[in-house]
Amino acid sequence: MEQKLKFLVLSSFVLTVACVCSDVKTVKLCYNVYMESYELSSDPFPSYRAYKTVREMMLVEKGPAGQTTECSYTNSLISCLGNLEADCITTDQFGGYFNISTGDAVQYVQDYFMMKYTCNSGYSDAMKYFYCMEQVGLYETDGLINCSQALQNALGNGGGCSDYDQFTTCMINVFTAYCGNDIKNYICNLEVDGILAVSPSCKGQLQACPNPGFKSIWRQKLEKMKQAMKVLEKGYHVFP
Repeated sequence: MEQKLKFLVLSSFVLTVACVCSDVKTVKLCYNVYMESYELSSDPFPSYRAYKTVREMMLVEKGPAGQTTECSYTNSLISCLGNLEADCITTDQFGGYFNISTGDAVQYVQDYFMMKYTCNSGYSDAMKYFYCMEQVGLYETDGLINCSQALQNALGNGGGCSDYDQFTTCMINVFTAYCGNDIKNYICNLEVDGILAVSPSCKGQLQACPNPGFKSIWRQKLEKMKQAMKVLEKGYHVFP
C-alpha cells in the first residue's frame, strides 16, 4: 500500500519514443477498463486526487482484502498494456491521452510504476505491513508532509537527484520509526521506482535498494540449515 498524502510534482523529463496512434487507443482502452473497476469514468478522466481517494477508501474499508483487489486491478492493467508500457506510460505523453494537467499526469505515471512494484515484487511486504503503513498514513501525516515539502522546496531551488535521494531516506525514516527496520527495503524500492518513472535521468544516482524477497528468504534458509546441522550432529531430530 502506498503512503498517503504524497503530493509531489517531479520536474525531470526525458524525450521518449512517441506512442503511435493505434497504441494510444490501446492505452485508453486499458485505462477505461481499469477505471471501470473502481466505478470511475475515463471520459472525462478523473483527477489523480479523485482517483486516489476512491482507491484509498477501498483500502481503508476492506483492509488487506482491498489490497488484494487493488493488485488484481493493477496487474490486469499491466497485462493489458503489455510492451506498450515503456513507450507510452511516460510523463510527457500521458496528459495528452486523457486531457489532464501535467501535475496529474506525473502522479499517474509515478503511481503506475509504484503500484507495479507493490503488486509484484513488493506484494508480500505490502500485505505484511498493511496495517502499519495505514497507521503511518493516518497518524504520522506530519512526517510524510515534511518529506514531500522538503523535496518540493529543493526542486523549486533547482534541486535534482540528490534531493530525490534525501526524500527517499526521509520516507524510510518515517516508516521505520513506526513499523520497524524490516520495512526499509519495501519503502526504498517503492520510492525509487516512483522517482525513476518520472525522472529516469536519476538512474544510478539514487541509493541501492536490496531485493526485498530473495535475499531475505535465502538468509533465513541458510540459518535454518546451519541450525539443523547442529541439531542433527548432536543426535537429535528436527521434526517429531
